[in-house]
Amino acid sequence: MRCNTRTNWEIYAVIEGRCGLAFSDQRPPRFADNTLWIFAPECSHAWTNCGKSDYHRIALHFGSVPYPVDDIARRNGGWLERKLDAAGVAKLRALAAEIEPHFCRPTLVSPLVFQRVLMEVSLLLVEGDEFATLPPALTDLANFKIERALSWYAEHLASAPSVKQVADAIHVSPSHLRRLFWQGRRASPKAQFQRIRLEKAKELMSRSAFTLEEIARHCGYASASHLCREHKAVCNFTPTTWRKKLIDRFVRPLPAGEVPVREFSARPEERVMRA
Repeated sequence: MRCNTRTNWEIYAVIEGRCGLAFSDQRPPRFADNTLWIFAPECSHAWTNCGKSDYHRIALHFGSVPYPVDDIARRNGGWLERKLDAAGVAKLRALAAEIEPHFCRPTLVSPLVFQRVLMEVSLLLVEGDEFATLPPALTDLANFKIERALSWYAEHLASAPSVKQVADAIHVSPSHLRRLFWQGRRASPKAQFQRIRLEKAKELMSRSAFTLEEIARHCGYASASHLCREHKAVCNFTPTTWRKKLIDRFVRPLPAGEVPVREFSARPEERVMRA
């Protein structure tokens, strides 16, 4: 593959054989075995095998990943890597076996399974690492205030509440709320609220037949064009592109025995492979 960015977060694991990771087309790949990686959408990278033997990989794509995994990955240049022991490999095998039927034949509960698998893999990435032992940045009460602000905003998303309205709802001043978010998340409340709004829009785009105007209204945007501008500013592509390229396979399934490999491939033959 040639190095490029992705449309979603990519989680990639090699559980048999060896695989090469490259961040530049001009540099040779770095081969590894029994390794788990996560990449932010904007982190350009590519994969290759060593040319001597096959390898067994697991690839998962998600529109978002939970805090603090996203924050830790982006502070590390947009990616994280973790070596896997035998227990980690066995766990990933089990998770892949569980999620595959829901990917091929989604049901009403499939989104819950996807979220649970995402949480399990996220914990596997950071649990037991130096990140897991970092002391909390704020007191329990301060963290509660941040979580309550995020929850209240999500509950009232359609009305597009302002930072002041959220602050009033949890009984703090806007300046204190901004200070809490910066101390606890290294981000402004507005940036965190924007993330919630975009995640909800992606959820509706993937799980409903709503038009962009309807999705914009549900998510507190002034119009579909407002949604498109914000989505493109953050994700570098429009919501229509995301919906058509990533969700279309559920509307028009691939032929039996084929699974999607990668969207927006530089080489058309890489878009599908035999199962």
